[in-house]
Amino acid sequence: MKKHIGSTIALVIGVLSVLSGLAKPGAILFSGVVIILGALAYRSAKKRFLGEVKSTVIRKVMEAIAIVIAMASVLLQNNLLKAIESDPVPNLIIPLWVLIAYIVIFIRNPAQADESNFK
Repeated sequence: MKKHIGSTIALVIGVLSVLSGLAKPGAILFSGVVIILGALAYRSAKKRFLGEVKSTVIRKVMEAIAIVIAMASVLLQNNLLKAIESDPVPNLIIPLWVLIAYIVIFIRNPAQADESNFK
């Protein structure tokens, strides 16, 4: 469980964001969805990286779909630049964080798993 504490915390934050977004719809609802999808894709990639699960085509496709949906939910907003200007955290920082975290774990070499700080 220690190996996946970061993505677990992100999932909890994402669920709380979605719940609070349901009470008062807005950018926080979308950021919660982005966080959840990003955390699930990241956790899956990390499990593949650490050899905890097999690296199947279906798993990779599901990760890609999660990242694409997360990014599309932000990028396809009306007046995206205005949304970023008025509320940069859910419209820019969170999506960038999700994308960068996934890319970092995706491009790492599995041979580095023994030397990494993931353990």
